[in-house]
Order: sequence, then C-alpha cells, then structure tokens
Amino acid sequence: MVALSWFVAIVTSVASVGAKLSPGAAADPAQYVNQLIGTANGGHVFAGATLPFGSVKAVADSNSNDNQGGFVSDGSSIRGISQLHDDGTGGGSSLGNFKILPMLCNVTQGNCQTNEVERSLPPGNVSTSPGYFSIGLGNNFTAEVTVTAHTALHRITYHTLPSDTALATLLVDLTNDLSHSFANGSIQIQTPSTHLNSSGNLGHSQTTRVTGGGNFGPSFGIGTYNVFFCLDAPGVESAAVYNGNTILNGTNFTVNFEPAGALLQLDSKALKATKSELLVRVGVSFLSSERACEYASTEVPDITSASFNKVKAAARARWNDVLGTVQVETKGVTKDRNEIFWSSLYRSYISPINVTGDNPLWESTEPYYDSYYCIWDSFRTVHPLFAITQPGPQAEMVRALIDIYRHLGFLPDCRMSTDQGFTQGGSNADSLLADSFVKGIKGGVDWQTGYEAMVKDATVEPPNWGVEGRGGIESRKQLHYVPQWDTTDPSPVGSTPGRSASRTLEYSYNDFSIALVAQGLGHTADYNTYVNASGDWVNLWDPSVNNTGFSGFIQPRLSDGTFVFVDPRHCSPVLGHLDCFLNPTGGEFYEASSWEYSFYVPHDMAKVIGLMGGQDTFVKRLDAGWDNLYLDIGDEPAFLLAFLYNYGGAPSHTVDRVLTILAQNYSTAVGGLPGNDDSGAMGAFVVWSSFGIYPVAGQAVYLISTPLYPSISITNQITGTTAHIKVLNFDGASTNKYIQHATLNGKPYNKNWLSHDIFVKGGTLVLTVGPKPSTWGTRPEDLPPSISTGYKVD
Repeated sequence: MVALSWFVAIVTSVASVGAKLSPGAAADPAQYVNQLIGTANGGHVFAGATLPFGSVKAVADSNSNDNQGGFVSDGSSIRGISQLHDDGTGGGSSLGNFKILPMLCNVTQGNCQTNEVERSLPPGNVSTSPGYFSIGLGNNFTAEVTVTAHTALHRITYHTLPSDTALATLLVDLTNDLSHSFANGSIQIQTPSTHLNSSGNLGHSQTTRVTGGGNFGPSFGIGTYNVFFCLDAPGVESAAVYNGNTILNGTNFTVNFEPAGALLQLDSKALKATKSELLVRVGVSFLSSERACEYASTEVPDITSASFNKVKAAARARWNDVLGTVQVETKGVTKDRNEIFWSSLYRSYISPINVTGDNPLWESTEPYYDSYYCIWDSFRTVHPLFAITQPGPQAEMVRALIDIYRHLGFLPDCRMSTDQGFTQGGSNADSLLADSFVKGIKGGVDWQTGYEAMVKDATVEPPNWGVEGRGGIESRKQLHYVPQWDTTDPSPVGSTPGRSASRTLEYSYNDFSIALVAQGLGHTADYNTYVNASGDWVNLWDPSVNNTGFSGFIQPRLSDGTFVFVDPRHCSPVLGHLDCFLNPTGGEFYEASSWEYSFYVPHDMAKVIGLMGGQDTFVKRLDAGWDNLYLDIGDEPAFLLAFLYNYGGAPSHTVDRVLTILAQNYSTAVGGLPGNDDSGAMGAFVVWSSFGIYPVAGQAVYLISTPLYPSISITNQITGTTAHIKVLNFDGASTNKYIQHATLNGKPYNKNWLSHDIFVKGGTLVLTVGPKPSTWGTRPEDLPPSISTGYKVD
C-alpha cells in the first residue's frame, strides 16, 4: 500500500483554516452544496453519494437517455440504485453496476418483476448532501445511501405492510449496467443460515451474503473491464437466483449476455423489529469479490441504522475537510452565487477516483487513479485547481499517470473503468504533467520518468494513437503540421481520422509543455527543440480567409501545402455544432470552430495578436466571437478565451465577459450548466472565475479578473501557507467591478497576471475596484508572458 503522507497535512491545514475563519466564512461548506445542479439539460452530473476521489459512487439510475451520471432530474422512472458512476461525462452512459431495488412481491408465487424497465419505480422526493443521497420510490419505499471509499451502505424503508402476495423483497441486479454492456459473469448466494459474524456486529446473527461479478464494456473507450461486489443484508428469510423472468433452483449461477441477479425475500418479523428499515452493505472491487468483502467488512463493520448515521456523518466531515482548504467571505454575496460556487467546488473533487490497491492490471507500489475522463477536459481547470487546493492528491495522480506509462508504454488522454479511453485531441497529459512540474508538485513524483513519457508522446507514434500518444508524427516532422487526409498514419485503433487542424494546435502546445519541463530538468537542447516545435501552429494560419469582418484563421492543409477552406464558424453553436465529434465525418476541428481554435496558442498570444492585426482588433474579434456565438462556453476550449483579453491589454473586457458568461449560463437549477460537467471541468471553471484568477494550464501563470467574493483564502495543504485575495470596495451587484489598482504583499502590482509563487509561499493580493475601467494592467509590461516577447515567469 502507498503511504498517504499528505493526509496529515490536510487535517493540520484545515484545522488552522477553521481556527481563523474570516467574517461570513463557512465552517460547514457542505451545507451550501446542491448536488442536483446539472442533473438535467445534458450536464450529466453525478448527484449521489461519494467521497472526494472515492471509488464507490452510489445513486439511483434513471430510465433516461441522458443518464450518463445515473440520476436525471427529468421525472424518469428509477431502474435501481447502483454502486459505481462517473461524473459529468459525455459519450455513452458510464458504469451503473450492481443495482439494488426494493419490491413488494412473492418469489414463490412468481410475481416478482425482474425486467429492468417494467420493474422501474416513479421517483419521489430527493434529498442530498455530500456523501448522501435519498429518493422516494413510488409510494412504497424510500431509499437512502451513504458511502466509504469502496463501500455503499443503503438504508431502505418499506412504507407498505407486506401481504401474502406482496412480501418485502430486494432485487440484486448482476447484469444491467447503464449502457447494457454486460458480457458474462456469475452470482452466488450464501444462505441466511450462514453466520457471517459470530459477534453479532452485522446487526443480526443471520445475514445473507450475495457475491458476484461481471465483464462489462467502457462507455468511451476500448476493451472490457471486470468488477465485483459483495452484498450483505440482515433479516433475509429466503433467497433465489433469477435469469430473465425465470426463478432458478440453486444459489450459484453463471450467465452470458442475459439479464440475471438475485431476489432476497425479507423476514417480516425482522423487518418490523427494525422499524421497516432494511440495511444493505455493498462492497465493490475491481480485483475480486473477496476483496470487495474485505473492503465492506473493514470500512463498515456494523450493518445498522446507527452505523448508517455514523458513516453519513463521517462522509460529510471528509467533504468539509477537503472543501475547507478554501474559505470565502460571503458578505454581500447572494445565496444563489454562493450555492453555485460551493457546488462547483464540490464537483471538482468527484473525479478521478483513487483505486490504489485495487488495480487489476498490474502490481505496483505507486498510487493508482482511474476515471481520468478525459484529460482533454480536466487538464485545463481541474488539475490546476488540485495544484493549489489538493497538491497531495495531485502528486499521486501524476505518479499514477507516470506508472500507467511504465506499464502500458504511453501516457493516456482518457481512462475509465481501468480501460483506455479515446484520445480527443492532443497528448494533453503532457500539459497536465507540465502544470504540476512548473508549480513545484513533488510528493514522490519521478520527474525524469515523467519527462521520458512526455518525449515519447512527441516522438514515437503508436499504432493505436486513437487511445494513446499522438498521430501524424512523421508528417509533422516533414511538414510542421498535421495534414488533412494524412497518408503516413497507420489506421488508428478505437478512433477516427481527421481533427488535423485542432490536433496541430494542441500538439504545438503540448510541445511547449515538454519544453518547460526540459528547461526545468536542465535539458537545454531539448528545450530549444520543443520551443521550436511549439510554433508549428502558425503553418495553418491562412491570412486570406475572412469572416464577419476579420481576416486570418486556422485552416486545414493538405500535404502538398494547399489550404482547405472550412467556414470558420463550423463546429460553433451557429453552424454544424453537433458535427465535430469522434465520428468519421467529424472534420478537421474537434468540438470547437476555427473561430475558437484560432485563439488557442496559450504560449504565444503575442504572435496571435500580431497576426490578427494588433490589440484593438484582437479585443474586437474576441467580442465578436462571443457575441455572435462563434465561441462555445459549453465546451472546454472556450474557457481560456473568456480571460484572453488580458493578453490584449484589456482586463476590463475580461471582467465584463466573465460576469456575462456566469450570469447567462450558470444557475442553481437542475439544468444550470451550459454543457457536460466533464468530470468537474465545468465546475472548476466557475471556481476559478469566482476566485478572480484563471490558470493558463501548463504554465505557472494566472490571468487576473475581479473575484466574486470580497475575500478568498486558499491554504496549501502541504506547506500550510495561505494565499489571500481581497477586494476593496466590493459590492455584490458588481457595480464596482473594474480593477483600479492592486497590491501584492503590500507593494503596488500592475501586472494583469499572477505567478504561482503566492500559492507556495503565501501572500496577499489586494484589488481595489470601481465602477469604470482604468488603465491598470494595460501597459505592454503588464501583459502575460509569450514566447514572442521573451517568455519569463517571475
């Protein structure tokens, strides 16, 4: 097992924060979390019970086409409460394994409905808090669930008294995951007479144990995965295995492709003794059902209502520990804005999942994290947030990625359920690693091996570049861009051709990420090589293309040098918005338009501004992109563009744009997100916007805007130091929204960007705001660094 040395630091730093709460700061931030935000309108948010980075994520599964996160706030019926989920993802519905569902039926009379759709129950009242989920199921049941790291503890209340034909029953579904990917598996029942714990710690001396596991398919990747469960339920009178709608003789069953599970008929006297409450403990493991049983008995030794309450309280306390590294003063802040902030911060910590010690793929002393789903989304906002609020876990995540490289040969761009996920664009694990490197993340990270992995991404093309590494490497060496219809690429496994323009942009930035790590490790020649390669994007700049009064756009190019015209608006919300995904006709841009990608050169925005015609045109062009909906805040590439005005010497425009985006696209409603939450990426964007700073992911650079709180404190759990951001003349209506002047640690500060030092050494940034734009942050020397202007981060 890996020693989690950072845990002590968490407790220490949170204790110190809690001892010095600013006026209006939250001692119990969990009270402000609304887990239902984003559970409709395509947010795909996971609304259920989990711990920060916890493996088990339990929630009711809706019978909806939009159920990627399990529960959907659209009134759809409920198929059951399953134990595993991902958060906010696109693609197919993910996980949803091992559902349980209360029923009133009689197994021996054959009136128990096992069909997943026909057995579904209408949803009733829903109640949530971090680490807890509750839902009414029709008029007869209430299902509650709370969790530890690998175990779900369910409390089901049967409101209707049983009769001869309608006995209290629990269905255990082996096969129906959310995407119906089950291939094969088995289920076993240990009869109620088995005494699993002679000390009586299980709440009843007689407890039925159901174990099993199956082979399933990932929702956005290749291969299959095995997962196992161990369910303990006290007070069971009889139990049977079913296959389809047929009740089978015997207590063991192996099945291929067909629906199967178990039915547990409850003892009416035992149920009455527990006030009609059934407690069910479910451990889950990717290794074996034996390991699942070990997790369950270790993490939740007692299966009682009192134990449920203790587990629920412990889960909430754990969430408060993690959320508590951030403190905000709420004076003048609306209830809705505060709820949106804390809910967004909460969602940022749901993924990836820590399954250290439960890795079925290889043995290692390194941490193992899964559900990097996908790094293309999360490297921009989520992992930079971890770097300042959870540097210990972030170090473990980096180590896990490097260990994946050791065993599989390449860094991933996406992983879920222990499988390789599809690569969406560049090799963005390179930028994730660089972000942690330049911010001084250590925690046992082997940076030499990490650098080796990054270089391999850039130099060795795997035959399955659709799920790892890069494609088009040979062509790019010759042409300095990835050509449309690249004939040098092998046929990629698990992906599609195309995306040549967006991949060229992303590979260029990935190479700059490699350059920064090379520089930090003293590899000067490599630094120069990759800085030069990071300029390849300019070879796709076509100055002859005009759109909406602006000239010069990124365009695909053939291997003979000929540009291929693509309407710069294509892939935006106004033209072909749903055309640009991983499909054979997806085109040369991925999930964003040329309008949007033409701004994506975070390492050399000065050159982009020059190509676009100077600062004034650049600012007008950004405004036009946003105002005409050519830029899409519902997808991750647009996040940075809200803050890019700072590079054009117009930080007041950043303030206006960020406030407009938040007001128009985010709310406390169940449909309160503009797109998929994407493993917290969308939520983390709101968090950064609320801080009034935004990370240029992969660099130690933060672009400054106006915070949405009068005071923010962020404590580094490793060093114990605290970064403070304070706003003078703050008003909640944002009348005083423009920065007039600033100080950093008491000294005048005119740059419209911030380095990472404040989050390592601690310090105080004070922003004085007023009702009109000022000249603060507008001079050439105030602008963020670019290669063209001599890249330097002080």
